[in-house]
Amino acid sequence: MTAPLPTLERLPRGALTLFRIRALLRLGMYGAVAFGVALALSYSGVEHWPFLLPCAVVLGLSVLTAWYPQRAHERWGWALREHDLVISHGVLLHQVVSIPAGRIQHVDVHQGPIERSLGLARLQIFTAAGSGADGEIPGLARETADALREKLVRREADDVV
Repeated sequence: MTAPLPTLERLPRGALTLFRIRALLRLGMYGAVAFGVALALSYSGVEHWPFLLPCAVVLGLSVLTAWYPQRAHERWGWALREHDLVISHGVLLHQVVSIPAGRIQHVDVHQGPIERSLGLARLQIFTAAGSGADGEIPGLARETADALREKLVRREADDVV
């Protein structure tokens, strides 16, 4: 029998805007690639049907762009408990990650240009076991990300002493 999830903190409303902007950027990038492939096929002598490919790609991605960011925003959550940090996310595949406080090596706060313009930040948690970030929480208010980083770093220092 599995233990129930703790009450999770949710991402701020600005994170939904961040997710939508990222989805629109992906739509533009994949749409441009699809049109490039269709153009290359048309110059190679293939009939006019290849232009259906980018239309289908852009239509499918448009539907995902409208639906996915809202669902992703609803699914992201985190909880700082006494001995661990729980991160829950995922639209199609739901993931719940528990990072024990004693395993945390360091915590970073990052802001890209879009996040900076929205006043948001991404918190990354690194443990001894991983070669990359073992946990990440995108779309946090910058103040929340900084405060959470300080709490996690303070716990790490307390565990070492």
